[in-house]
Amino acid sequence: MNFLRLIKAESYTRGMTLSVLFNIISKGILFLLTIIIARYFGSTIKTDIYFFVFTTMILFSSFINNIDTAVLIPESMRLREKEGDEKANSFLNYFLMIYFVIGMLFTVGMYFFGTTIFGLISRFSQADIIIYRNYFWAGSFFFIFHVLTNYFNSILTSLKYFSLPMVISSVKSCIVIVCIFLLRAEYDVMSVIAGGLISYAVNLLIQMYILYKIAGWKFSFKKPPIRKSTWSNVFYSELGQITTVASSMFPLYLLSGFGSGVISVMNYGKNIADIPNTLVTSQFANVIGIKLNEEFARKDYAGMNETFLSISKMMVFILVPLGCFMFVFAEPIVELFYNRGNFTQEAVVESARFMQLLSVTIFSIGVNAIVTRIFVAIQAIRQAFFYQVVLNIILIAAIWICTRYYGAYGYAYAIIIMNLINFFSMYFICRELVPHIKYEALLKYTGFIILINAAIATGLFFAVHYIQVANLVKVITGFWLYFIILLMLNKKFALNTELAYILKHVKKKFY
Repeated sequence: MNFLRLIKAESYTRGMTLSVLFNIISKGILFLLTIIIARYFGSTIKTDIYFFVFTTMILFSSFINNIDTAVLIPESMRLREKEGDEKANSFLNYFLMIYFVIGMLFTVGMYFFGTTIFGLISRFSQADIIIYRNYFWAGSFFFIFHVLTNYFNSILTSLKYFSLPMVISSVKSCIVIVCIFLLRAEYDVMSVIAGGLISYAVNLLIQMYILYKIAGWKFSFKKPPIRKSTWSNVFYSELGQITTVASSMFPLYLLSGFGSGVISVMNYGKNIADIPNTLVTSQFANVIGIKLNEEFARKDYAGMNETFLSISKMMVFILVPLGCFMFVFAEPIVELFYNRGNFTQEAVVESARFMQLLSVTIFSIGVNAIVTRIFVAIQAIRQAFFYQVVLNIILIAAIWICTRYYGAYGYAYAIIIMNLINFFSMYFICRELVPHIKYEALLKYTGFIILINAAIATGLFFAVHYIQVANLVKVITGFWLYFIILLMLNKKFALNTELAYILKHVKKKFY
């Protein structure tokens, strides 16, 4: 396959297929990075601080980048359609300048007040914060890199360069791995932070080069006329994101006080549980989001419903069995990936428990991502804001209550509860805001798929779980048994036809 063909605008089918494929490669390399971190550094206070800082910077940057897909990209597409490329580019360049200024101010602020800020938002001891203050300071640079690279990825996606961001991300992850091998002997966990910053810098340069050289982008910074409704949408979008960031920061704050290694084992388990959504959901949502924007602009409501149901059903068909499989085989999977080097057996058990619980409702995360894209397409930002605020306040309360009764694992129990509440609540939200979306059809389909997969998973648990074989054999045997049974049931009952179409498209592209 000629990789140069990727650097061009793509159709939705080709973009979805190839972006998912290259996303699998990219996230596979990123997961390898997690395995390397676990092998060489285990689960200690240093890895806790690294994961805390990195995750915090992602959350802070997500507060800024939240308006990319929610407001800026839809508005730029409207401008491109109505007033031409120059106005759309000028609009996006203006916010690029704003992002850069925010990033620089944040970095300067963290240099002078970083230890104080992290002391307030975590439960790490003051002694640990002082000892590892360089981790906090250097890690704060992830913020500006995240903000800028995520923004450029959104622009590339809106221009229908769906696959390219995944290829660049693969290069970025490889750079981090190389840096760990070169620097870990001298810099320990700091080698991971240094490698990450170097890789983001390279990523940013590649994105800018592609936009300028291939997409014909002009980096001019004149203030364009911006509609009042756009500023209103920005305001409500960011206001709602405050509660999302707070609900995500709260468990990190609580877990940082449960002892050394807890945040690390949670992250190791969560990284595996997140794999299906990381590989599939994010890319489907990115591509389908652009299509939903166009269908709404054309007032093609029937098309929006068809797009939503076909993609959502396919995601449920993929994510429910993966969640069930990970629930049954959590411990052998964690042992297979992490049980080596400085990663202890106790850490394996704890990570597996987090993974098991967090994998239960991954299907609802995928559905939520698609519903969110519908709200973005119809620009129901204000309505989504109120729903987002209420949901996140309940989530914070659930995390606090569950961790009081169940310790660190209470975080995972709270996530299960809130994912299910959100999954059913979206029926009422869709009925109110987008009545042409037949969410009830998805509810019935999901219930049927869950029943089928629960039966398969239960059978496999008793058939394979107690067989004393190597973890690799156990996981592979269980996966293929699950896959074959599901394939046979799909053929007999036609559970999902969309996936078969995409697989056929992949085959045509590569053979």
